[in-house]
Amino acid sequence: MSVISAVKNNYGKYLAKAAGVAAIGLILRDAHTIGKLQADVTSESRDANVSMDLFENSQKLDTPSLWKGEMKDKVFKYHLENNFLNFFNSAIGYFSGLGSMLVSNVVPLGLGLTALLAKGKKLACGSGIALAAYAGFTFIKDGLGIGTKKYLQK
Repeated sequence: MSVISAVKNNYGKYLAKAAGVAAIGLILRDAHTIGKLQADVTSESRDANVSMDLFENSQKLDTPSLWKGEMKDKVFKYHLENNFLNFFNSAIGYFSGLGSMLVSNVVPLGLGLTALLAKGKKLACGSGIALAAYAGFTFIKDGLGIGTKKYLQK
C-alpha cells in the first residue's frame, strides 16, 4: 500500500519524470540517426579526397624510375583496399553529428534531464511543465507550420 500511496501523492513528479525520459529518448534517437548519417558523409568525403590525392601522386614521377612507379602504385592500391582510415573518419563524423544535434536541442535536453534527475517535486514538476510548453510550441511552429516562412507561396 505504501507504493500506491506514494504514487498518488506524487503523480505530478512521476509524470514529469516520464516526460523527461520521453524527451531524452527522442533527442538521443535523433542525435544517433544524425550521427550515423554524418559518419557516412565524413568518411566518404575524406576517403575520396585522400584517394584523389594518392591517385594523382601515383600518376606522376619527378624522374623516370620503374621502382618509384611501382611503389606509388602499390601505395595507391593499398589505400583502396584498406579500411583503417575509414573507421576513424566514421567515428569523427558520428561524434560530430551527435554533438551538433545535442547542442541544437540543448533546451529540451536540459529540461528533460532536470525533470528526470530532480529530487524535489517542485523542480521536477516545473521542468515537466516547461518541457510540455516547449513541446507545444514546437508542435505549433514546426508541426503545424504556424509562424514559419512559406517559401513556396511567394
